[in-house]
Amino acid sequence: MTANTVFDIGSEENQGINVVELVVSENSKITNVCLYSGRAEVTHLSEVTIKAGQNKIAVVGLPREFQENSLRVEGQGNASIHDVFVEKITNLPSAQVTGNQAENALGRQRREIEDNLNSAEKSRATLNGYLDTISANDYDISRMGAILEGYMELSRKVDKQILDLEKDLADVMTQIQEEKYANQAAFTPTQFWKACIDIAGQIEKVIKLRITYAVYQADWTASYDIRVDAQAKEKAVTILYKAIITQNTGESWNSVPLTLETVTPSFGIKPPVLHLWRVSAYQQPRAMPGMSAMNLAQDPVLVPIHRSRSRSHSPSSFSANCSTSYPTLPVFFQPDMVLVSYKGSRSATLQIPGLVNIPSDGRNHNITFAQLILDATLVWYAIPASDARVHMKAQIQNSSKHTFVPGVANIYVDGSFVATTHIPSATPHEVFDCPLGSDTSIRITYHPREKRSVISGFHSKSSTQSFTQRITILNTKPTTIQNLKVIDRVPVSEDERIGVKVLNPALGSPSTNSGAVSKPVQVAHNVIAQWDGMDEPGVDPDAIGKDGKLNWIISSISPQQTISLVLQFEVNYPENIAITGL
Repeated sequence: MTANTVFDIGSEENQGINVVELVVSENSKITNVCLYSGRAEVTHLSEVTIKAGQNKIAVVGLPREFQENSLRVEGQGNASIHDVFVEKITNLPSAQVTGNQAENALGRQRREIEDNLNSAEKSRATLNGYLDTISANDYDISRMGAILEGYMELSRKVDKQILDLEKDLADVMTQIQEEKYANQAAFTPTQFWKACIDIAGQIEKVIKLRITYAVYQADWTASYDIRVDAQAKEKAVTILYKAIITQNTGESWNSVPLTLETVTPSFGIKPPVLHLWRVSAYQQPRAMPGMSAMNLAQDPVLVPIHRSRSRSHSPSSFSANCSTSYPTLPVFFQPDMVLVSYKGSRSATLQIPGLVNIPSDGRNHNITFAQLILDATLVWYAIPASDARVHMKAQIQNSSKHTFVPGVANIYVDGSFVATTHIPSATPHEVFDCPLGSDTSIRITYHPREKRSVISGFHSKSSTQSFTQRITILNTKPTTIQNLKVIDRVPVSEDERIGVKVLNPALGSPSTNSGAVSKPVQVAHNVIAQWDGMDEPGVDPDAIGKDGKLNWIISSISPQQTISLVLQFEVNYPENIAITGL
């Protein structure tokens, strides 16, 4: 696998140093790839024959997107690692300038074609000029036909010659351009990474080296196919968990175990600081001689303070018997990371089953690594004041061991593609909502609002406006639907002189002081009414009802059944004030 080579030996041979060149792509095997957002960590395992005494292992063939300060080397065997350093080698082109025979030959061929093309165009112009000199008085009609036939034949030959020469010229120009690109590439300096490992061996033997490094230009995002069976009583949702992987690191991953990491690597951690918040009275500057009143009236100018974005890089640690020596590190600009919020652990690890092949081509590669059958509650909901359509969503419980990371999901309901949506992060045992699009088989009619005004009182007259809103729901599906929520609202007063009271359903108005709200009200055998948000976790009880939103929850609607909902409320205010918003 490895061989002793003449590699910058010189004085090292005189000192008895055993130099071994290790080509990563040829003399090692990738044993693991951990893929993060924006980068990857690759682990190689190599076997190297060392001798007693000093050994220098020159590791070449590191990928193009190698991250310099990420190299980590661990050894297995009766030896110790004394030093590891990384350098970027620049290969300069040879200073000897040789004539480019291919490019010169193509240039000569181009000039010959251009000369021939110029001659052909002159011949064409001569033929046209000759035809212009012919007069009907010079030739009789019998000779005129022969002259025209000869002209046409010569014109066809010349025209064909011109077309052929133009094509040949275009081909030669293309070849010249390709040759120039090839010459530029041959004479362009190339750079590559090289790592040198100093190992002290006690005896001649074969040791194992585990080389781990990070690379840029590697990324993955989550993607989902969510299939919903609206008729199923249990396990109504099937999720295909997929990873979209792309990498252009300069090193292909062939038959490698792949681990997907959701943690975001940090490059220097700076704890937050809460600075002093000052407030003071603004002092009007005194008038100076020659200063106009306009200048004094100008507002103070706030100058934003720009903070630097520099990051501190911490060198990666090696094994206990490995010291490091690095040159000055360049500044790397990281791509945007995918930030994931978790309620439980800080991160999650997703192991791709089997071995995968990801070439270094910069393309998206889709890998399905899990098929999950989960419990879900299907919910229909509508806001007819804004949209008469009924929408669906699935409240899915992640009962699997996998953590869902944010990603795009294709939604299929009863085998039909209905929408593309975005899935939030969800840890195991967490419940999340997944929109499923609209259901046109449930029809809602939002009738025109009825209004009635009454003025009462003798000395202090007050005006009362009563409103009635009717909503009709028709289920045209051949099956019964459950859990339909219809959301509506009543106006919210911003003036203590204006009172709003809900009459039907008989929901008590939320108290301004305590925030107490009434319990759900049964308006029919399968319909309850409540202030919106009462059945949602994490909602502040003091805020429920303050926005004027309420809802009806219909437990079931049979096929072709019609249900009517009624919302009645009144607005009371003194007659001598004008109100807006009604």
